[in-house]
Amino acid sequence: MFFVSFGSEIDTVPMIEAALAQSKRVAAPRAHPGSRELTPCEIRNIAEDLAPGAHDIREPRAHCRPVALEEIDLVIVPAAVWGEEGYRVGYGGGYYDRFLSRLPRAMWVGLGLEMQVVPHVPRQPQDLPVDVLVTESGVRRFARGDADRTKGGRDVPRPDPT
Repeated sequence: MFFVSFGSEIDTVPMIEAALAQSKRVAAPRAHPGSRELTPCEIRNIAEDLAPGAHDIREPRAHCRPVALEEIDLVIVPAAVWGEEGYRVGYGGGYYDRFLSRLPRAMWVGLGLEMQVVPHVPRQPQDLPVDVLVTESGVRRFARGDADRTKGGRDVPRPDPT
């Protein structure tokens, strides 16, 4: 499942388009402001399947079918700020924390810019770290299985393209 970018977030549309071009099954979240829940829904065509929704963020239209949680193996997670331990500061609704807690078997990948990464972010008991954080500077991996999933993080530099 990809988040659909808005504002100053990294543009995920090219990644979604590439996944669709490779015949991958792609889901995007539909937000429910009353319950602050996310429903993953399958998208097949960005222009036809996405429209402004809650908080003016593009989300799947009503005709897009929900995807069962057990069918999701990867979640690309947004944030306003990332901590070096894999925790995030979102936009205050708790949507992703609730959603990720229901997907313990999926890989959670944070996507951001290095300028969004700080040594530590405040966190609450319900906050969950991602498994991997990807920025333009490299990939940080965090140990899966630890109670707080922050022990053993390591930085894996991006290969030199030359």
